[in-house]
Amino acid sequence: MIKNVTSMAISGLLIAIGLLSSLFTSLISAQEPLVQEQQYLAIFQNDGHAQQIQAIETLIISGPQDIAVYDAIEASLKQSLASATDKHAIDYSSWLAKGLGYSGNEKYRVTLTQIVEGDYHKKLRKYANEGISNISQYAIWNPILHAQTHADLSPRLNAYSNALASDDLILIRIAAKRVMYEREYSEVMLTLLSEQLTQARLLDDSRLAIDTYAWLAKALASSGNDKFKPVIEDMANNADNKKLRNYAKKYLKTYF
Repeated sequence: MIKNVTSMAISGLLIAIGLLSSLFTSLISAQEPLVQEQQYLAIFQNDGHAQQIQAIETLIISGPQDIAVYDAIEASLKQSLASATDKHAIDYSSWLAKGLGYSGNEKYRVTLTQIVEGDYHKKLRKYANEGISNISQYAIWNPILHAQTHADLSPRLNAYSNALASDDLILIRIAAKRVMYEREYSEVMLTLLSEQLTQARLLDDSRLAIDTYAWLAKALASSGNDKFKPVIEDMANNADNKKLRNYAKKYLKTYF
């Protein structure tokens, strides 16, 4: 898979604990918004670091809008800084810093900037800086993700649908990865993936576009659903880009 050289390192988060958090995601993200927010609050107001990290991963595309959740993350981050000296503690604080950025809220820039400019481990300062970048990016993305486009879907799937239908290649790629890692192979998700591939409205010769469409194809192929196999076959035989043809041929051999 081609690496996208951009200032945003968001997609790198998805591999770290993606498969481990799929059950967690299905339990928390399918709830109604109010229940979802209450669950997040309960998680970040307790001391379960592993569960908090899993929760932060879900915030990347389908987290709640309630500022109280991010206030709880900020409180956990500030509390964690005093002990952020060994590997595990630094990792934990780094996840909190990244997650705070998903709020898209400028009120948290001060906290993250203090970490970047403070006497902390370089890894923590790196991810606090990423959190700052995330604030700007998610200020744009969150209105897209949280638009009530599909009243019949859960908040999580509504966000995924909005992402896949957007005009932002990075956001589309994140959604494709989440669908695959969480094995979210419902008809509505597979149809959206298929439509993106058949319409290919944002495909050009850029590395980002090729990488995004390769992930869309990989997510669709990983479902093993024969109904959508012709879409991958068409890409394998007819895609203008040779790399995309090769990716599609690989996915046909691996997943179907």
